Amino acid sequence: MMIKKYNIFFKSLLLLAVIMAVFCSFNIHKDDPKRKVKIIVIDPGHGGKDPGCNGVSCKEKDVALAVALKFGKLIEENIKDVKVIFTRKTDVFVELEDRAKIANENNADLFISIHCNAAGKPVMIKDKKTGKMRPKTFKNSKGKLIVVETANPEPFGSETYVMGLKNEEGKMKVAQRENSAMLLEDNYETKYQGFDPNSEESYIIMSNYTSSYVIQSAGLALKIQEQYSKKAGRVDKGVHRQSIWVLWRTSMPSVLTEIGYLTNPQEEKFLGSEKGQNYLAACLFRAFRKYKDEQEGVKVAYTDELENQTPLEKEKYTIAEVKEEQATEKMEDEAEEEVKKENKELEDKVAKEKAKAEAEQKAKIEAESIANAKEAELKKAKADSLAEVQKHKTETEEQDKKYRQFIAMADINFKNKNYAEALDLYQKANGLKNDRDTYASKKIKEIDALNSVATHTATVKEVEQPKQEKEVGKTGIIFKVQFAATDKEVDAKVKFPNVTDVWFYKVGLVFKYTSGNYKSMEEATKQQSKLRELGYKDCFVAAFKDNIRMDINEAKKLTEGK
Repeated sequence: MMIKKYNIFFKSLLLLAVIMAVFCSFNIHKDDPKRKVKIIVIDPGHGGKDPGCNGVSCKEKDVALAVALKFGKLIEENIKDVKVIFTRKTDVFVELEDRAKIANENNADLFISIHCNAAGKPVMIKDKKTGKMRPKTFKNSKGKLIVVETANPEPFGSETYVMGLKNEEGKMKVAQRENSAMLLEDNYETKYQGFDPNSEESYIIMSNYTSSYVIQSAGLALKIQEQYSKKAGRVDKGVHRQSIWVLWRTSMPSVLTEIGYLTNPQEEKFLGSEKGQNYLAACLFRAFRKYKDEQEGVKVAYTDELENQTPLEKEKYTIAEVKEEQATEKMEDEAEEEVKKENKELEDKVAKEKAKAEAEQKAKIEAESIANAKEAELKKAKADSLAEVQKHKTETEEQDKKYRQFIAMADINFKNKNYAEALDLYQKANGLKNDRDTYASKKIKEIDALNSVATHTATVKEVEQPKQEKEVGKTGIIFKVQFAATDKEVDAKVKFPNVTDVWFYKVGLVFKYTSGNYKSMEEATKQQSKLRELGYKDCFVAAFKDNIRMDINEAKKLTEGK
């Protein structure tokens, strides 16, 4: 076991664990269900628009996902009483807060976040004022001086992090890199309550919060590192404390493990291979199984294939140290000018990109507003059109239904030689078809032929004939709107108080009431509309010559062709 594992931090943790075990042993039975490990949340780091760190051919988000899925599958196949939940199972972007939220809302007993590491080294340039070499820097959009780095191929090995009481020296970059994913989220400053992953002050504030699960987390982290070293041939870079957001926000034991460096060519090859991923997943599985047994007070000696997996040879990567070459004075001057040019270009680019982004955002908002307005207008027009079509369809269906009822009743009366009732019903049916129904018109003619002489009984309620005759044109034809029929004469002013210009005629034993005297079909149709609004829905236009009912179509031909 490496010396790093036995530093003061872990001695303190182990001492604290012993003290806690002594005091808790008086109150908690080893089979207490609170200590059961039933749910584990596995968190593949990064994803989607956040690739994490990159090697030559591998991306962190892809390697982390592959190892996570293999790890989860081993649990599902070998430990049936444990439920595995992934924060993601595909290449999608999941916000940091949501990763912790998934674990908290599912009441997980353990949270393991899987990542890959990266190393960088500053690009050195000659300072024009002092003549000494210094790191190349630039100011970002917030005016902060940033050191320009290039990938460092030398570091390799695996390490695991727990939420610490304070940040360990030299490990701040890891926390900044893993927390920087929040910068890709919308409105991250509000969501994370002003936390800035690039500000050391934010980490000082965060480190003031302690985790009640640090002992269990450290115990699991030690087991993971032990497996990496014993079985996967990884160099053990130890367990460290750091203020990492997902560890801070999870309400259960949690660790973040860096399985290796993608910036190291040899280690990248191992991490990207099927064999390497299988070994790392098996290491995580054995560490988890041992942790679960300890938490539940179970002592089992495993002899299965996973436990007896053949150890890999210890990695011994050697990278030749990169030395700075001495350049000529001309080359140094050119380099300095290039740095100056790059800084100016960067500042101009930042300003242009900011202006472009603002313009694009404004254009996007305007375009979305216009598109939404058009879409709303289109939806309304479509809805209105559908409503109109439905209304017309309903009215047509109701009219057709009423038409069929009139025809059926008229045919029965006609068959029983009740011609007056049959005529009235045929006329109503013909009126529903704008007096163009072939069948109804034919039956009306037949009844008119049978009743060639209609009996007309004048009363005091009838329109005076002299006035009516004045309305008759050269054809002698007038149009009236028939709106009611009774089996006995009634007082029109009492029975139909809202109808003007009432007249009636008698067919057999039926009294039929009309309104108006018009020389044209068009004028009569207007009166028909008014009567329908008054409630006489079945009213229709009838034609008369010399006070005798005649075929409406013939009347229209004679009046329109005059």
